[in-house]
Amino acid sequence: MRVTDRNNIPQLIKNLRDLKRFTVEVGVFGDDDSFYAMIANIHEFGVTIQKASGSIIIPERSFLRTTFDEKQNEWAQFAKRQLKNVLDFKIDARTLYERLGARMVGDIQEKITDIEAPPNVSSTIRKKGSSNPLIDSGDLRRRITYKVVQK
Repeated sequence: MRVTDRNNIPQLIKNLRDLKRFTVEVGVFGDDDSFYAMIANIHEFGVTIQKASGSIIIPERSFLRTTFDEKQNEWAQFAKRQLKNVLDFKIDARTLYERLGARMVGDIQEKITDIEAPPNVSSTIRKKGSSNPLIDSGDLRRRITYKVVQK
């Protein structure tokens, strides 16, 4: 008779430690594309640009913070379901964070697509040919990404 050691405790301990080794960051990263990081920052917080002929006000259209506020409980539940897979040795900790990052990116991109307020001024709508305040070419939306960072 052959006896197989099925002690999974060392692997379980490693998986649990690995969960603390990673974090996920989501957004537009300056080191990847500083122009779109600036555009994201302008729309996230708003800005007033002073010119000799007056000022241009770009209102706050938060898509990162508001998505976080709206989705954080869903993301926590998603991570909890993925944690079960880590504990069952179906995925590793990094994969949990990769899946969570992809989910977060999708939710933020959806927010960018759906946001309607504050609306663009009529001159901007005529110039863009669209009333969606955060989508012109779609480049900002495409640049939302995530990084799994090892601590």
